[in-house]
Amino acid sequence: MRPVPFLLVILIALTCPPIGAQQASQNTSSSQPTGGILGRPSPPQPVQKQGVEYFAGTWTFKWTGRESAFTPGPRTGTITFTRLGDTPFLEYQARVTADGAGAYQESGTLGWHATQKVVALHERLWGNVEILSVGDWSSPISIRLESSPIRVKDEMLRLRRTYGIVSGSSFTVSEEISVDGGAFVRLGGGVFTKTSK
Repeated sequence: MRPVPFLLVILIALTCPPIGAQQASQNTSSSQPTGGILGRPSPPQPVQKQGVEYFAGTWTFKWTGRESAFTPGPRTGTITFTRLGDTPFLEYQARVTADGAGAYQESGTLGWHATQKVVALHERLWGNVEILSVGDWSSPISIRLESSPIRVKDEMLRLRRTYGIVSGSSFTVSEEISVDGGAFVRLGGGVFTKTSK
């Protein structure tokens, strides 16, 4: 019989609860979170209902990244999403202050198709650049959007965004840019925090 390696014995001992703990866990409700590594319960995962209700309200944000046709670089501001009647559309207005570029405004319209879990976003960004993006929100924890190509100063540009839905009052955005059909490269990212509904 081959001896069991010492590190394997330690790993088994660390990941298996004592016999008394096993019996106690059999007597508890099955609604408890399942154990992760070392038998610790997994933390609850954020699950937000997809829809325009999530974005409705006012958010503050801080974005860090480099300058491009879409942004003058690092910036902060507030963005307010307002529902258009009883429709699955929101319009937004953003007041932005950028390092080296001063204050400016952005605006747009966000649409949501609940059955298809599709988001469409039309925006007027810094420098009056207009983009249309379409994305997938089938996962409650992320939205992936990609813009149609636009020509700015003899370059064909596309913007890709990933929204990370952190909680009911916070989300993150990671942005990538493609120039003239090249690979998408990191542009920057932001953190958004809800201040009012």
